[in-house]
Parts: sequence; structure tokens; C-alpha cells
Amino acid sequence: MKLEFIGKFYDNHSLTIINRNIIFGLSKKFDVYITPLDKYDPQYKLSTDTVKNLKELETKDLGESNPEVQIRHTYPPIWNWPVGEETKVIYIQPWEYPKVPFEWQYKFETFADALIIPSNYVKKVFTDGGLNPSKAFVVPNGFNPELFNKDKSEVTPLLGIKPDRFNFVYVGNSQWRKGLDVLINVWHKCFKKYDKCTLIIKDNPNVYGKNNILNEVIKMQHKTESAEVIYIDQNLSESEMADLYKLSNVLVHPYRAEGFAMHVQEAMACGCLPVVPSGGPTDDFVPEEIGLKIPTSQQNVNISDSGVFAMKPGDAMTRMSTHTFVNEPSGHHLEQVLKYIYHHHNKQDLYTKLDNVSMENTWDHVIDMYEGVINEIGQRKSTTRAR
Repeated sequence: MKLEFIGKFYDNHSLTIINRNIIFGLSKKFDVYITPLDKYDPQYKLSTDTVKNLKELETKDLGESNPEVQIRHTYPPIWNWPVGEETKVIYIQPWEYPKVPFEWQYKFETFADALIIPSNYVKKVFTDGGLNPSKAFVVPNGFNPELFNKDKSEVTPLLGIKPDRFNFVYVGNSQWRKGLDVLINVWHKCFKKYDKCTLIIKDNPNVYGKNNILNEVIKMQHKTESAEVIYIDQNLSESEMADLYKLSNVLVHPYRAEGFAMHVQEAMACGCLPVVPSGGPTDDFVPEEIGLKIPTSQQNVNISDSGVFAMKPGDAMTRMSTHTFVNEPSGHHLEQVLKYIYHHHNKQDLYTKLDNVSMENTWDHVIDMYEGVINEIGQRKSTTRAR
């Protein structure tokens, strides 16, 4: 089966990393070629072999036949008509909020042959918005166990991070939905200068835009004499991200809205205890028995508010209105959980629970799931696309 994949393949955004792993896996099972929406830049620190393999898929001789299946994983979604009338169109589309743009729901229902969604939480959001469940397939994001594992024998020292301290790490950005403000607001209440612990904030302003995190952190430390905070905004390769997790003890992600949170899974594979809210997409792979989930409460929000960053001017949303709710993580409970971990008399008890978690979502396993969806959709009658 000939398969075309449209998306970004060269930068270090999580969406792009997902695309790379999918196409390299699927190319072992199908005749795959790619249509990149970006270009290679050395700042992304891709290996020579990775770039070479991407270029081979990009410049592949396509022959005269159209692809049987076209996969699109972009933000925002691309609605262009496929080259071939019989080409099946599969979208991969995460989403974070409890309502989806009405245009998406309509297009996925009338234009797409299938929608692949990374978590059961997001599937419910789409089907609650009106999507036919027969078009919705949950396939999680994967991790590379050759990189993300608990082998710390060859960890490279990184950006002043001290392995002899107890390190909490946050990976993300300053978007309201990510909840960094919740973490910063409790950090100085949890730990002071005399505590032998550090908060590492890994930001990605090259993807999400410049922000004021560094200044806010400096002011917070100066006013409150909080424990050490290390701020990192450099581009890091996947292997460097694995080293970051291996230098850390706990991954903290107090999100309000999320589609999957791939970095939480990667950090867990490296031995980091996950501190995440309950009731979101991380419920798919962070079991209750670890015992470190943050309770949440429903908070009403206007998702047309620029501070919430869910809608663009002119968007309409499914299920009417621009008002909905997010699951607001409890700052008080987050404070308690962080203190509990740090002061636990036998931390090994906590890590034993983590060791007992089955980390099933390797990319090999995930690619097998993609293969199943592609074969099923390939055999279905084509969607009559609304013009």
C-alpha cells in the first residue's frame, strides 16, 4: 500500500517528533513517502542518519499511481482535496480543551475517512462534539526505549544540573493550559534555599514564542528565598532530553488542558515519578496506584479569551457557546504532594511502584496499532467528501 504523510519532520516540537517516529515505523510496513511542511535546520540537532532517512522519503520516486492512504498531522489541520479521488484521508489530531472547533468536527465527519486521537480523554471530547465514533481511533503517542530508559551509566552532565540534588523537572511552556503558574506559585511555599532540591524548567520559546518566565522566576526567588530554580530555553535533542529526565527525580506537570503529554511518558520511562492531575489524558498511562495525582475542580472559562488560547477570531465551537470548563489542579494539593515526595522517609517505596508500571507504549507497539488502523481504513468504502 502506498502511503503519503503530510506534516513537519525536522524540528523538535513534540508533534514533529511523533511524525518522525511514525513514518520511520510505517516505512517498514508500507510504501511511505513524505510531504514536509518545514525544512531542516542544524539548530534542531538531528543525527546525520535521521536527516538522510528523511530526505530519502522526501525525494522518493513516486511512480504514476496516487497514494491509497494519505495521513495528515499538522496544526491547524489541512483541508486540501487529496490528489486522487480514491485516496483515503486519515487525520491525526490531538486537542486539549473540552470543546473542539465546529469546523473541525464538521470536516472530520464529512471529509476525513478516519481520525486518530492520542487519548481516550480526547476521543470523548470529539465524540461529545458529534463525531461518529466509527471514525475515531485511539492510538497513543509512543516513546523510544533505546533513549528513554532507566540506564544512567552514560548520562551526560547538562547545563549546571547537579545529580546529587533532588531534582523536580517541568517541561513545557508558559501557556495557561500547561499550568506552570500553578507550579511557580507553590514552589516557594514548598522549599527554601536550605532544602537540597532544585526545580528545572525546560521551556521551548522557539516553538511557542518568547515569554517572561525567566524574569518571573528570578523575582520569585529573590522575594521568597525559595529553593534553587534552573531555567533552560535552549534547543535540546531527544538524547539530551533523555539525559534531563535521568538527571531528575520527579516530573511535575500540573496541566489544566492537555491532549496526551508525551513528555510525562518519556520521563516515567527514565525513572521520574509523575505528578499530574487526575481526570485528564495522562490517566491512560499514569495509574492510580502510584498515588501522586493532583485532585482537580471544574473551573468555568471563556475559551475565546486570549489568555486561555483555545480559539481564533471567527471560530465557532461544538456544543454551543464559548464557555466551558477546565480541570483546575489544586495548588494546595500540589504543594502537599511535592513535600510528601521530598520528605518521604523511604523514597524507594515510591520508585518501586513506578517500576511496577507496565510501559507498553513503545514506538514498535504504537506502530503496530497504526498499521491496524491503516489496514482497516484502506479496506473501507471511501468517504463521499462534502464539497
